[in-house]
Amino acid sequence: MYLVNDGSKSGIRQEDIHLLSDKISGFTYIDSEVNQGKGGALRDAVRQTTGKWVIYTDADYPYLISNAVEMFRLLSTDAADVVVGVRDEQYYDQLPLGRKIFSLSLKVMNYLFFPQLKVKDTQSGLKGFNQKGKEVFLKTRIPAFLFDMEFLVLASKRSDIRIQWIYVQAREGIVFSTMRAKTILTELYNFISILFRINK
Repeated sequence: MYLVNDGSKSGIRQEDIHLLSDKISGFTYIDSEVNQGKGGALRDAVRQTTGKWVIYTDADYPYLISNAVEMFRLLSTDAADVVVGVRDEQYYDQLPLGRKIFSLSLKVMNYLFFPQLKVKDTQSGLKGFNQKGKEVFLKTRIPAFLFDMEFLVLASKRSDIRIQWIYVQAREGIVFSTMRAKTILTELYNFISILFRINK
């Protein structure tokens, strides 16, 4: 298990980190001095991994445990090189309105501008891959949320990479944060940069 603190200076207690290190075999804590964005933080962790497969998610893990188990099953049986979580209607129903509009709009934009994408719902925070997928993942550059989309566009362009998707469901009691206007504008800029850099 790799846990990344992406530049946060509050809420991190060293006794908690020591407890995780004692209780979890192979636990690695990565403490970034500066905030890099989710994409940068995950690349730091993935670069250090030594196992056959990588599954990444968010700190609050908003999904059912069975979703990650199914993802692991597909990877460990060599049924896919990349496995993508796709959010179902129940999941979207629990999102704040702003996040729901952004997510659904992004799906439409993916259909229009990235027809090669094998999975149009690119933003679920649960994905897994083997070593071939890891190689592609580490070629991503986007620091913030759209690194997921960049990864799947790059993987979809590779004819030798098998991509499968599974439905993921939100676990009971999860509370989703809202998206700020500044974040949405940043992601629109990232979308355009991916469009021109990868599709050129």
